[in-house]
Amino acid sequence: MKKYSKIIAVAAAACLMVGALSGCGAKEEAEQAAEAVKEEVKDAKEEAEEKVEEAVDAGKAVIAGDTYVMGCSADFPPFESFDDDGATIVGYDVDMMNEICSRLGIELEIQDMNFDSVVTAVQTGKIDFGVSGMTITEERKENVAFSDPYFEAYQAIVVMPDSELKTYDDLVNGEYKAGVQLGTTGDIMATDVLGERVSQYEKYSDALAALLSGKVDCMVLDLNVAKAFAKANDLVLLDDPFGGEEDIEYYGIAMAKENTELLEAVNKALADMKAEGFFDELDAKYAEE
Repeated sequence: MKKYSKIIAVAAAACLMVGALSGCGAKEEAEQAAEAVKEEVKDAKEEAEEKVEEAVDAGKAVIAGDTYVMGCSADFPPFESFDDDGATIVGYDVDMMNEICSRLGIELEIQDMNFDSVVTAVQTGKIDFGVSGMTITEERKENVAFSDPYFEAYQAIVVMPDSELKTYDDLVNGEYKAGVQLGTTGDIMATDVLGERVSQYEKYSDALAALLSGKVDCMVLDLNVAKAFAKANDLVLLDDPFGGEEDIEYYGIAMAKENTELLEAVNKALADMKAEGFFDELDAKYAEE
C-alpha cells in the first residue's frame, strides 16, 4: 500500500484543484491543470511499478528492523543445540548469526528442523538462512547460494571405549557399521565408502543412541561435534579422520539464490568480523574446547 500513497495524494490534489478552479469559472485553466496532474499520476505509477519490478528481480532486500529466520538442526553441538532450559538454541552458529544480524540491523528468529529439510526450507522461502554446520557442496549450490566460508572441518570417527575399531582402515576393511545423520557430509562420505554398512538417522541423538545400544559400531560426524559427543558420553574419538586432507570441508550460510543483496550484506559482515578477530573469539569459546 505504501507504494501507491504518492499516487493517491497527487490524485486527491488534482480533484481539489479542478473543483477550485471550476468554482471560479476558469474551466480552461482547470482542464489544463487536470491534464498536468494526470501526467504526474501516470509518471508516479510507472515509477512505483518499476520499483516493484526491481525488488522482484533483486530478491528480498535487507530491511532494517525486520525479522529474519534461521533454520538449523539443534542437535549439533557446539554449533547449535538446546540449552539446559530445553527451549533456547545456543552455540557457535547462533553467536555468529546474532552478530551478523546485529550488524545488519535486523532481528533473528531461530527454528529447529531436520537437517535434510534446511536447504529446501531456504529454497522455498520458509526461512532466510540455513545455518547448521552446513558444508558447502556443489550439489547444494544447485539449490541455494552460500556465503563465503566461515569454518573448516573434517569428518571424525567416534566409538565406544571398549571398541576394537581403532583406525580408519579398520573401519573401511572390516565389517563395522557406522551411524550417521541423514543428509550430512558424514552420511554422504560414509555411504560412498561403506555402502550398506551405514545406518542413517534423522537426528544425531538417534545415531548416538544407536551407538550406545550397540546397533552400530561407530558414528561418522564433524570433528568438533564429535569432540562434544565424546566428552559428554565418555566415548573415544579416533586419531584417524574419516578420509584424507582432500576431504576438508568448509561451512557456509545458505540463502536463496535470488537474494543477492542479502548475500552481499552477509559476506561483508563476515569479512569485517574475521578482520576484527570475532571468529578467533568464537574458536576459543567453542571450536577449541
